[in-house]
Amino acid sequence: MPLFVYGTLRTAADTKWSRFLASISHFDGPGRTPGLLFQLGGYPGMVAGSHHSDAWVIGEVHSLHQPSSAWPVLDAYEGCGPADPRPYTFERQVVDVLLGNGQTIRAWAYVYCLATEDKVRIVSGDYLQP
Repeated sequence: MPLFVYGTLRTAADTKWSRFLASISHFDGPGRTPGLLFQLGGYPGMVAGSHHSDAWVIGEVHSLHQPSSAWPVLDAYEGCGPADPRPYTFERQVVDVLLGNGQTIRAWAYVYCLATEDKVRIVSGDYLQP
């Protein structure tokens, strides 16, 4: 199953970790998923779900070359690996992603799990939009 990314792992974020993801995956293209996006201080957090009416989170889809070896590294980066303390800030969950060609697929995404009351919402849904 592919991975949907919406923040520091996106290609245009040009971070050490986005370059790492590019080296271990195939870029499948842009996508979006229903949900809300929040600024967490240097990175975003997505609260997924279609119950947010017309709110979308903008991102991209990647297919991992070697998922069994990639997931532990990515989970650790997102703070939800086996060595990370609970409660996790992010958890890997399956979401529906609408691709640019109109097709909807299922993909893994790192979803924000903590309270959002004191977080600033990124209304555009696009972490990289100026």
